[in-house]
Amino acid sequence: MAKRLSLLLAALLLAAVLTGCAQEKENVPQRPEQKTQTVKLYFASEDNERLVTEERQIALKAGEDKYTTVLQALIKGPENDNYRVNISPNTRVYGTIKQDNKLIVDVNDDFTRFDGSMAEILGIAAFVNTLTQFAEIDEVKILVEGEELKGPSGMPRGWMKTFPMQPETAVEQSRPSAAAPAKPGPSQVKRNVTLYFANQDATKVVPETRTISVPSNITTAGYIKMIVSELIKGPRNSDLRRTIPAEATVRSVAVKDTTAYVDFSSEMHSKHSGGAAGESMTINSIINTLTELDNINQVQITVEGKPLSIEHVVMDKPQGRNAHMIHH
Repeated sequence: MAKRLSLLLAALLLAAVLTGCAQEKENVPQRPEQKTQTVKLYFASEDNERLVTEERQIALKAGEDKYTTVLQALIKGPENDNYRVNISPNTRVYGTIKQDNKLIVDVNDDFTRFDGSMAEILGIAAFVNTLTQFAEIDEVKILVEGEELKGPSGMPRGWMKTFPMQPETAVEQSRPSAAAPAKPGPSQVKRNVTLYFANQDATKVVPETRTISVPSNITTAGYIKMIVSELIKGPRNSDLRRTIPAEATVRSVAVKDTTAYVDFSSEMHSKHSGGAAGESMTINSIINTLTELDNINQVQITVEGKPLSIEHVVMDKPQGRNAHMIHH
């Protein structure tokens, strides 16, 4: 009798244990579903002169912000030892906001700690391109601690589209070869440019924003040529004065590293009004306009292949931005 009672108690105890385990198993929180997606991460080449890509498998949890996850993988850096990441490893992504086909990303201040101008260009380009690879994202705006990321001019960078994979270094000639076969024209995109014209007393240059249509596949040199052509047209604001003779034309543009080389026709000299003030306005107008571009830090101006020489200055070497001459 005692033996049968012991066996019964043991059986009941075992059943209780098994029931408890089953209930415990049911109460274990289920792991959220995961899916793996192949993405491209954009980095800089070993010489830090162009963008390169690296495919990566990213595990995305249900309900997780995929843009933040992909950016965290980008910030962590490349697996290829020959690639470079120009974004500080201390960069934190606070969050993202999607507005139709645009994405706003808020990061901490460490994002702005770039090691030089080329590192800044490629770091921002890698950040933007990694996000615009997604079909639903066309433009990206970066906020730093809630404030818009600013360019070298101190103006907000605003919405940014996909950057070209390699900075343009070829020469863009003003007259295409007559032998070149006709090709279908590329699609056009709208871009906002900041042009600098002279104030009434020719003591400062004043910014004027203009929207222009450019080919979607335009080179950096071609884009610069279009911007300078807008300068030649003169200001739309009647309170401002033109800085380049209307008869002048752009003969060629070349870009090397972060320097733009712009060559004008002889009318830059022969039709110029002259004077030290007029000379200063011309130089500061062109240089401050072109250094608005992310990848241009200096400008060399020539006329028919020779250094610009209007009044007192012989511009025999590239010059950088002169913020003191800008009226804000």
